[in-house]
Amino acid sequence: MKIAFFGTGLMGSGFVRRLLAQGHEVNVWNRSAAKAKALESDGAKAFADPAAALAGAERIHLSLSDDASVDAVLEPLAAQIAATTWIVDHTTT
Repeated sequence: MKIAFFGTGLMGSGFVRRLLAQGHEVNVWNRSAAKAKALESDGAKAFADPAAALAGAERIHLSLSDDASVDAVLEPLAAQIAATTWIVDHTTT
């Protein structure tokens, strides 16, 4: 499954590594690009833009800092998210 994962800090990076270990294709984006880029050595594909990371994804996972961050990331992408795309929010608020 192709997954877009937004938020690759301490918790998000653990989720990404587990998804990769299960054989998923994972595109990652993080506000601090270096955190997303660091996951490329594990097999993820890092993107500087969340819209690019979303392309072709069947599922979106979020591990962001708060509700406002979730809204700030998803609202501009709303038109690009297919009705069949699952959104899994791991954000702790």
